Amino acid sequence: MLFNVGNALRCEDGSTYFILPAGGEPQQFANEVKISMISNPYDCPSDLIDTVLKNYFSNPKYLRKNDVITVDVKECSPGLYYSLPSPQLRLLHFRVTSIAIDGNKTLEPAYVCQTESTLIQEGEIHQYLPRNFKLSVQGLKNPTIEGEFQRGSLDNCPGFLKKYLRELESCILPFITSDNWLGLKPVFLVEGPQGCGKYHLINALSKRLGLNFLNVDCSEIRTLSPSQTEAKLRITFTNAEKCVPCILKLSSIQILGKNPEGKIDDRVTSNFSHQLAEQYSNKSPHPLIIIATSESTELPSELNRNFIEKIKIDCLTQDERTNLINWFLKTQRIEHSSVDISKISAMCSDFLMSDLQSLTQTAVKNRYKQSRAPIISLKEEDFTQSYKSMQSIFSDEIGAPRVPEVHWEDIGGLASLKHEIIRRIEVPLMQNSGIESSGILLYGPPGTGKTLLAKAVATECKLNFLSVKGPELLNMYVGQSEKNVRDVFEKAKSASPCIIFFDELDALAPNRGRSGDSAGVMDRVVSQLLAEMDGLGSCSRTFIVGATNRPDLVDSALLRPGRFDKLLYVGICSDRESQLSVLKAITRRFSLGGDNALEEIVEQLPENLTGADLQAVCSNAWLNAAKRVIRNYESDLEKGRGGGGQKPEGGVEVLQEDFVDALRGLVPSVSQGELRRYEKLRGELTSKRR
Repeated sequence: MLFNVGNALRCEDGSTYFILPAGGEPQQFANEVKISMISNPYDCPSDLIDTVLKNYFSNPKYLRKNDVITVDVKECSPGLYYSLPSPQLRLLHFRVTSIAIDGNKTLEPAYVCQTESTLIQEGEIHQYLPRNFKLSVQGLKNPTIEGEFQRGSLDNCPGFLKKYLRELESCILPFITSDNWLGLKPVFLVEGPQGCGKYHLINALSKRLGLNFLNVDCSEIRTLSPSQTEAKLRITFTNAEKCVPCILKLSSIQILGKNPEGKIDDRVTSNFSHQLAEQYSNKSPHPLIIIATSESTELPSELNRNFIEKIKIDCLTQDERTNLINWFLKTQRIEHSSVDISKISAMCSDFLMSDLQSLTQTAVKNRYKQSRAPIISLKEEDFTQSYKSMQSIFSDEIGAPRVPEVHWEDIGGLASLKHEIIRRIEVPLMQNSGIESSGILLYGPPGTGKTLLAKAVATECKLNFLSVKGPELLNMYVGQSEKNVRDVFEKAKSASPCIIFFDELDALAPNRGRSGDSAGVMDRVVSQLLAEMDGLGSCSRTFIVGATNRPDLVDSALLRPGRFDKLLYVGICSDRESQLSVLKAITRRFSLGGDNALEEIVEQLPENLTGADLQAVCSNAWLNAAKRVIRNYESDLEKGRGGGGQKPEGGVEVLQEDFVDALRGLVPSVSQGELRRYEKLRGELTSKRR
C-alpha cells in the first residue's frame, strides 16, 4: 500500500500524509481490468497463476491504474504451493496496467471482483518491486516484552550486518539511479567463512532495494568439461537477464576458477570475464547486479580483476553475538527475560551467524519438548544443553577430539601457573583484542601435571583440544612427516577456537643440524612446524601449548617471541600446603573416613613427590579400601551374616590406614639428583630470558 500511495502521489515513497475526500460519487466496479505479472526468477505454471488470481479476486479489491498487488501463493493456492519445484516462490507481484468502467478506460480507482470484472492477463513486465525493510513479528501477551514486539515488526537485517549493508548499498545505488556513463560493470565480491551471513546480507539488500534475488551455487555450474561449464554459465546469465532488475548471487565463486583436481582452469576464468563483458555491452533500462561470495581470499587473478569492490565480513565480537542472539529470539517471538544473553555469547566464542541461529533453535526445541506450552520461556540451561550438543556434533564433523572434562578444581596447587595461563589465553579470547597469540611451553620433571594443565585450559575456556604426541607425526616416507604437521594445523584452524597441545615436543622439534638421520627429516619437520606457527596470523583463535621434559633439546628457533615465547616451569609438590591441595583435588570424589585424615597423611609424605606420585598413592589407597570392603563382605558370608548374599550397600570409604598401607614402599619418581638438574636448567633458561 505504501508503494502504491507513492505512485499515486508521484513521490518516491508514500510517507507523505494525504487526505481522501469524504463523500462524493459512490465507488463503482470495474468491468475490465488488465494486469501484468512482474518478472521473477522462478518458473510459474499458468495453472498456478490462474488459480492464484481467481482466489485473490474472490473478494473485492480497491485498485487504480499502476497499482502493484502482491499475492501470497501459500494462502491463495495451498494445494499447488507444496507441489512447486521452487519452494522459494512464495510471493507473486502484478501491476494493474488499465482499468475500464462501463467500457471506458479511467484513472479513477474502482473495485475489482471476479464476479463483476473481466480480468485480462498481459505479458510479463520488468519493474522494481515494493521495498521491504521489516519482518512481520506478532507481539506476545507479556508485559516484559518491549521494543520491536510492540510495534509488530522487526528490522530484516541484524545489527552486525548493517555496516556491510550500508557499504554494499552505497556501491549498488549509482547503478540504479544513474545511467552508468563510466561503463563500469556492477560486479562485487563478498568474502567470509561459511555461515557468516553472506546470504542473509544479500537477500535483505535485494528486499530493501526492490530487486529480484537469484541465488546460484557455482558447484552446480562447474562440470568435468570446460565447455559444459561455459554453457551452464551462459544459461545462468540468461536467466538473470530475464528477471531484471535483479541481484544475481554467485555462491562459492572460488570453485568456479578451479577444475575438479584443484588446479586453476584458465579457460573457464577467461570465459567468465568474456561473458561478463558481453552481458554489459548492451544498455538495459533495468540493472543486473552480480554479487559473488567466496569463503577463500585466494582467487585466481582472472576472476579478481572483474570485481570493482570487495567487502569482507569479519568475526563477531561478543556484543555483536549478544545482539544477534536477541534478534533471533525476537524473530521467533520467544520470551527470554530470565536468560543472561551476554553470558551465553561469551561462551560461544567464534560462533558465526548460522551457528548462533542453530544454538537458539536447538534451545527453543529443547524447551518446547519439556514444557509443551504455546508460549515458552527460555532458561539458561536450555542454551547450555544446546551448546554442548553443538560442540559434540561439530567435533564429530571435523574429526577433532572432544574437550576433556578437566576443571581447575581437579588440579591442586600450581596457582601461579593457572593465573599466567589464564592471562595468556582466556583474557585475550574474551577481549577479542586481535593481538597475535603466542605459544606456551610447559617444562619440568615427568608427572608434574603438564598435560593436565593443558586439558584444564581447554575445558575452562570452552576450547576444542587437539593433543599431538611428538613421535606419532613422524613417517618413513619422504614428505609425509611435513604433511602430517600441516594436517594438524589445518584441523586446528577448522576447529577454532582450539588448543594444539604438543606433548614430548623435544622428540618432534630437536635442535636442527644435530639429528643423526642422513636425509634431514627432523630438520624439515622443524622448519615446517615453524612455518605453520608463523602462518596462524593475528586473527586466528588457535593457541599452541607444548610440554617437554628436556627443553634444552628443543630447537632454539621455537623459543623466540611469537612462538613458544613463554616458558613455564611445572615443578614438584615440595611443601606440605601444595601436597595437601593436590590430595584434596584428587580425593574430592572419594568418601573419606575421619576428619583430618589428609592432614595427617601429608605429614608422612616425602618432600620430592610429583602429582603422578600422589595420584598413585590415592589410587592405591582406594584399592586397599575396596579390598577391605570385599574381605569384610566375604567374612560376613562365611559367618551367615551376608543378608542373603546381597552386595554391601553404600560406596567405598577410604580410611587413614588405607593411605598408610599405600605409602609403604613408595619411591618418588624424581630423585634428588634429577631435581637439582631441573632446578639448574630452570635457572639457565630464566637467565637467558632476561
